[in-house]
Formats: sequence, C-alpha cells, structure tokens
Amino acid sequence: MSGRFRRRYGFGGRRRFARANYRGSRYGSSGRRSRGNMRAASQQNDISNVVINVMKKVKTGVAGFKIGGGDFKEVGTAAINIFELLQKSQFYESYSNMYDQFRINRIQVKVTPVTWKTYDQYNIPAAQGNNATPVYEDANTGAPSENWNAGNKKYIIPQALTIVTAWDRTGLDSTQIIVAGDRSVAYTTIGDAISTYSSAKSTQLVAGANFNCVRYLYPSSQQEKSLYYSCTDLIPQIDTTYANAQEWYAIKPIADNWDSKNITNLQTDPTCPFKPTFLIGVLKVDDLSQDAATVADCTNKIHPVTFNLEFDIGVTFRGLRKTQVVN
Repeated sequence: MSGRFRRRYGFGGRRRFARANYRGSRYGSSGRRSRGNMRAASQQNDISNVVINVMKKVKTGVAGFKIGGGDFKEVGTAAINIFELLQKSQFYESYSNMYDQFRINRIQVKVTPVTWKTYDQYNIPAAQGNNATPVYEDANTGAPSENWNAGNKKYIIPQALTIVTAWDRTGLDSTQIIVAGDRSVAYTTIGDAISTYSSAKSTQLVAGANFNCVRYLYPSSQQEKSLYYSCTDLIPQIDTTYANAQEWYAIKPIADNWDSKNITNLQTDPTCPFKPTFLIGVLKVDDLSQDAATVADCTNKIHPVTFNLEFDIGVTFRGLRKTQVVN
C-alpha cells in the first residue's frame, strides 16, 4: 500500500514539476521578446509589417490628338504611382505618424471592370438624341457598322476589348508622359506600347464572360529590398478633384509640388531607383486619325472603361518614435 502511494506521489510531483517548467519557459520567452523589443527601440531598429488596402477607380480608353499642334500622340492609358496611393491612405497616415521610415515589400492589385461599351451583334446601339435609328459612319449600309457617331465624336464599339496591364518599376520616361510647360495638365502617351513591357498581360473583356485579372509586384534586387524612404517623403502630385468628364485622359498636376525627384511623381528620376507604377490600357482596334488636332476630331477611338483597382500593399515601417509631447 505504502509503495503505491509513494509511486503516485512521485508521479504527481513530476507532473507538477513539468508544468512549472513549462510555465516558466513560456513566461521566459515572453520576457525575452519584450527585452528584445526594448533593445531594438533603443537602437531605433524596431519594425512593424502591415498590409495597407487601397481602392482606386480609374478610366482608360483609346484617344489621340496632336499635342500642341506637333506630333500625334495616343492618350488614354492610366498610370498609378503606388507611393501616391499610400499618400492618400488614412491607414498609411496612422502608421507613418509613429515611425520614421518605410519600404514596400509586396503589391497586389485586383482589377475589376465596372462600366464599358461593347457592340452586341444581336442588338443595335441605342439611338442618339431624337433620331429613330443610330447614325452610322456609312449611312448606306443595311447592317450596323462598328464605327458609329456619338454626337461629334467617332468611336469604335467592338464586340470585345483587349485590356493590357503592366508594371513599370522606375516610373515613366519623357516619351511616355507629356507635361505642359506651366504644369497645368499632363498626358500619358503610352498607347499600344504598353504591350511591349515584359510584365504586360492581356485579358479579354467580353460582356457576360468572367474577367479575372490579379497582378503582383515584389522588390527584386538587393537595392530595392533594402530601400527605405522617409515617411515624410510622400508629397501629393496629382489634383484628384480634377474630374472633367470630357478629359478623362488628362492628369491635373499640383503645379507647386510637381517634381520628378518626388517618389510620388509619375516621372522617372535617377534619385528614385524604385518607383512602382501600375499601368492599365485598352488596345486600339483600328488606327487613329493622325490629322486630329483635338480629341474631338479623332476617329476610331474607344470609349473609356471604368475599373475598380483593389490594392494590397505590404509595407515595413521602422524607427518607432518614443515620446509624444502633449499639452
């Protein structure tokens, strides 16, 4: 009898001892983490990894005109600077107030078409104004034409649209964006050249069909991975209140802030080796009229397509600020 009791006591003692060791190990690990965080803070080396979600609505289509009476340029491709998106995010602002520097680790964007115009071979496009039938370019044809008039603007309405997305890692060069001398307006002039990017991906947009387009971008070189910027470097470059429906293809710069040296600027600059920029455009069907002095004069345009862009941006912040002085 006494032996059995001693064995039970010894077994129970071992269990209590094991639990005590487990508890001590757990609390010791928590303490070590706490001391490690304090050492990192004292060396201004603590970090925080977050994912910032931003949604943006853009329009992209096909148009063109002679800019300033000079060479003919295709306009309509949309370009979105990722740093500019962060600058407009309240989530980013909440973190940036607590840290000194940040870097981008990962970008994901989901592209969703919202509104667009395509030609249905079984349905004639809606009549314009008080006309009983639509006005087509060739009034003598019995069948509907793909190129028809909408007011004084000629558009092509194809049965399907080819949407092209791409990444530019360093920003747009002088052949891809034109900025007026007084910085009152700017245009991206990429056009079909968006398909020449090695990162270009085309997706068909057809009424009633599933449209699936998700794009990713990661820093690749060691320089891009280790590149930190100051949280105060995000200076707004584009006036988003500029919403003239007739000039969906135009960008309104903030003239006093527009500078290619800003990481939020669309233009490339040697001082900013990593400017992730998302591009989205529509490929034209037929050649645009090269003699068009204005967009209104241009033929073979494609109506702008409206997209929702859902961005998930992985960001690392470092350099936690210690004390805030309050009154």
